[in-house]
Amino acid sequence: MHAGHDPAFRILQVADFHSDVSEALNERTRDDVRAMARLFQPHLLAVTGDIWCGDEHPGAAPMWMQRDLDFFGSLGVPWAFTWGNHDYYGDFQQALAKIAATPNAIAPNGGPNANFRIEVVRGGDSRPCWDLFFINSGPSWNLPADLSCFESESRRLHEQRGTIIPAIAFFHIPTGNYQTAIDEKRTIGIGTESVLGWGDDDNRAAAILKRPGNLRACFTSHSHRNDFYFEEDGLIFAYGRATGYGGYGEEDLKKGGKLLELSLENHTLAFKTVFADGSTWSPHHETP
Repeated sequence: MHAGHDPAFRILQVADFHSDVSEALNERTRDDVRAMARLFQPHLLAVTGDIWCGDEHPGAAPMWMQRDLDFFGSLGVPWAFTWGNHDYYGDFQQALAKIAATPNAIAPNGGPNANFRIEVVRGGDSRPCWDLFFINSGPSWNLPADLSCFESESRRLHEQRGTIIPAIAFFHIPTGNYQTAIDEKRTIGIGTESVLGWGDDDNRAAAILKRPGNLRACFTSHSHRNDFYFEEDGLIFAYGRATGYGGYGEEDLKKGGKLLELSLENHTLAFKTVFADGSTWSPHHETP
């Protein structure tokens, strides 16, 4: 993706619409996303799962999915999607084709697991400034297989480029070390819910993510009452803010999105939670 000549590349992360509940609630969610896109002018919308949530109503899943794809396509903003545990569609390859055919979608096939990478390039340059990895955590983590593509691609890029380009990873289900950080009181922000890091009970995922040395931060979703970050070995692990009114947690945590600003000049990262009324909330963090 080309970022023009802006000094920073802006990503708006949204997640957990749970649009299977109520069309009235869906309209509130859509209105909020439209407002945040207008106010914060992201270069990319990162959609991190549990959007149409058709697993309990598989017959309605294709209709709900198409409705939500049409919404993302209408925003006029490039967008990329990684699957949540509730985002069911009977024919997975057909679903990937539908996503790829939606206006403004950045959706490389990514092989059987739909993992893919986006390069961020500043206008006038040919070398990428950042890599963005979208990783499908599936119904639950299957490790190490679910992260093998990330690890092998990171090593390939290092060999090809001869240098490490900083990277961000997006996935839906948190890794197990999120709960460890809560237990050890190392989190900064709001953590009122036990982390549902399904499939990573032994905390293997964090070690795999750290190995290539390119990641600066991981952004997840899934647990709606959490919005915090912590740091391990120079790698930030952060929550996005739950966006959709169809999901639980509004009484504890205001619905919103997460705005990332990736510097194209000095490779720093800043992030904050943003809302449809233009307000923001932050455990603000910048890292070299």
